[in-house]
This record gives sequence, C-alpha cells and structure tokens, in this order.
Amino acid sequence: MYKNLSVILMSCAFGAFALVGCNSETEANTETPTIESKKKKSVGIDVYGNVPPSIFGEEVSVEEVTSVEDLLVGLETNDTLRDILIGGKIASVCKKKGCWMNVQVGEEKEVFVKFKDYAFFVPLDADGSNAVLQGNAYKETVSVEELQHYAEDDGQSTEEIAAITESETKYLFMASGVILTDYVSHKEDMEEVTSAE
Repeated sequence: MYKNLSVILMSCAFGAFALVGCNSETEANTETPTIESKKKKSVGIDVYGNVPPSIFGEEVSVEEVTSVEDLLVGLETNDTLRDILIGGKIASVCKKKGCWMNVQVGEEKEVFVKFKDYAFFVPLDADGSNAVLQGNAYKETVSVEELQHYAEDDGQSTEEIAAITESETKYLFMASGVILTDYVSHKEDMEEVTSAE
C-alpha cells in the first residue's frame, strides 16, 4: 500500500513528464484533435493519455498513509482515529448523488466513506478508481433502516433491500478531502450506450 502521499503525487507527475518528453522527442508534428475525436475523448485524460489526479473537498495535507493493519488495530482500541490518511480502491459509489462510497482497504476489508459536512461528492462512475482520503476513521453500528437506504442508493433490487434485516458494525470514514489518482469519467460513454438503447 502507499507509504506517502508525496510518493503518489510525484509518481503521477513523473509519469506525466515522461510521457510528455517521449511524445515531444518522437513526434515533431503534433496535430490538433478533430472535433470527432474530442467528442469520444473521456474526461480526465489529457492529450498525451495521462490521467491527472482529481481532487475533491479540502486540501489533503497529511503525508503518511495509515496502513490497513494500523487502521484496524487503532479502531479496536480507540473510538476515533483523527486526521489520518488512508488509500484503497473504490468498490462502489452512491448511484444517486455520489454522496458516499465503499473503499477496499485490504483484501477483505472495506471502509464506508461519507464526506464532511455533505460539502462535496465524488463522481457516480468512480467505481474501480484508486482513492487517497484524509479525515477521521471510526467504527459504528449501522441500523437496518440506514443499511437499506444505502442499498437503495446503490441500485439494489427490492428483494436485496428486503433481505437486510440486521444491523452491522462497520468501519466508517468521514473524509474532509479525497484524491482520485486515476479517475477517468465514462459519462459520455454511458450516455452513448443509453441513447443507443
């Protein structure tokens, strides 16, 4: 897992500079993309094919990423771990507003993430993106009603929602800032598929 946010951002920057350098050395003739190619280009990718980080909420200022082991052990002995940095792959996002997400932080562990003061959301199609989050981690028992509400937001069927009959203890995270390190919007692609149907 990530050791340091600086390493993540420097890796992204280095990759971008390397690709730009390669492109400028190998191709002196650069063409302006046609209107047709611009329409098909996914949001989030620059003309060189690089994916810059997408930033949401407050500035991420913590540099050291908390390991999964430290997160889990810390939440066994503390109510809340304040102002920490975690990272992982987004397993699912609220399909109504992008107002919550589940982030896989270990092979079998997920953290349910909400956003501080409901001040920002993440893209609805951010599933599968890698995320770095700053905020507070805590453990809480989530009621059946709330679990059913989240299942509805996730687009689950009536049967799946009705099958939720017990509360669950979950690892939660209140994020003040989020960086999606490799997010590329598929909104245009989804709109094309929807209009074709």
